[in-house]
Amino acid sequence: MAVSISDYNSKVVPTWCAGCGNFTIHTALKKALSELNIKPNEAFIAFDIGCNGNGMDKIKVNGFKGLHGRSIPLAIGSHLANRRLTVLADIGDGGTLHEGLDHLIHAIRSNYDITILIHNNENFALTTGQATATTDKGKKMYGLPGGRPEGEINIGKLVLNENASFFARGYSADPLQLSEIIKAGINHKGCSVIEILQICPTYNKAQSPQWFAQRLEKLENPLDSIEEARKVLDMSEKIKTGIIYQNQSVPIFYDRLENRKERDTELVDEVKQYDISKLLDYLD
Repeated sequence: MAVSISDYNSKVVPTWCAGCGNFTIHTALKKALSELNIKPNEAFIAFDIGCNGNGMDKIKVNGFKGLHGRSIPLAIGSHLANRRLTVLADIGDGGTLHEGLDHLIHAIRSNYDITILIHNNENFALTTGQATATTDKGKKMYGLPGGRPEGEINIGKLVLNENASFFARGYSADPLQLSEIIKAGINHKGCSVIEILQICPTYNKAQSPQWFAQRLEKLENPLDSIEEARKVLDMSEKIKTGIIYQNQSVPIFYDRLENRKERDTELVDEVKQYDISKLLDYLD
């Protein structure tokens, strides 16, 4: 039986702000999973803390909400334990580029076969709009009335500088394109990093749908080389969306493990029970 979007619906009512990009991001995610005919019990999503993390109970799936910035290692652990599951990490720009920066870099370097969705609304929205590493320099934010003093991080440039095997950029108000990007990321054999430009009408009013409409341009096909891809990542004027770069030839982490090449089982199948009662006797 084919999987439908409704199979992923939960009974929990969303509590995001009116107009929040999370509504359409979740629609695109459910659409992608259902169109790939992935059943809810065949997917695992590691959620972060933040507005995006509040989506964990809004989708019927194997899910786990970890500590701030730690959804990527949770996803990696799930993937390595049981590769039968389709594994995603759902995380915000704050969690990714602050506590989670090392996890992002090492996930790319190791090329784990997971999909990372980075919600980029350029602020810590759950805690009332503080600046993150993607917030533009000089932009006035909560706690920074004089403007943010540091420079910002361009997620695409960071990811491709680490030689990612897949990088794409989507937009929360274009769920049709976003769902196709997510499907491509899931189908990619390797670490797929997808930056999602997210509307935040409460704490980032400047980047409104009208602001994005004047700047977004769709890239029809991935660039041929990582050098060419790096050239289209600037966001100061026009912003490219779509699959920016994909390299299918990079081996995934699991295929590099010599001790697993002859195994037909998953690590989760190899877990055994051990009687430790005699060890506990020493505690008496």
